[in-house]
Amino acid sequence: MKVKALDREWEVKDITFAQKRKLHALNAGVFWESKPSSDEYYKLLEKVLEYSELKESDFKDLSMVEIDQILQSVLIAYLGLSGKD
Repeated sequence: MKVKALDREWEVKDITFAQKRKLHALNAGVFWESKPSSDEYYKLLEKVLEYSELKESDFKDLSMVEIDQILQSVLIAYLGLSGKD
């Protein structure tokens, strides 16, 4: 599956229904609380990284903020969100 982020396309692995449910639950856990937890958010992004099968070499010359933006775009694509949701 291709995901657009940072003015390029990233090839990521398609995920299963069960993996989508796991990401949905983690995502809800991050933002359901009145004060979102950065630790929980980064656990969610690490799970996205694992499922996507993107590697460290894919992120050469990118900042951590840019990497987080890519992973957030992948999460949005995996969950079928528009990015405005």
